[in-house]
Amino acid sequence: MRLDDINASFRFNQKGLRKFLGDLEVDIMELVWKSTNANNSTVKVREIYELLRRQRDIAYTTVMTTMVRLAEKGILRIVDKAGLANCYAPEKSKEEFIAGVVDKVLGIFLDEFPNESNEFLSSYKPRAPKKSSGSKKR
Repeated sequence: MRLDDINASFRFNQKGLRKFLGDLEVDIMELVWKSTNANNSTVKVREIYELLRRQRDIAYTTVMTTMVRLAEKGILRIVDKAGLANCYAPEKSKEEFIAGVVDKVLGIFLDEFPNESNEFLSSYKPRAPKKSSGSKKR
């Protein structure tokens, strides 16, 4: 999701970062954030591909294309080349990215529905977490 893109979509029916990014984009970004925090400051497509293919059947070119698109959206940046391979780094930490999209979404509501938004926020009480029953219903 480009925060300044008028065509960006917010998917209410999805959980977490999938509200802002596609499923594969989220999976890639989670791995990029984890890899750049734990190991070094950049990752290559091959590294993310190797991690992803443990979880799903996926083509290298699909991962490469998605990472290029994430760079075009300003979520990843190409910082170097290692031979023919691009080295990528996240533009923002996961926490900074989430703060940015929350700011954007809340800003839209506050700009377009100021009275309703302010009324909601002034009386907002966090919901109690849903209790887990421990067993699955069939």
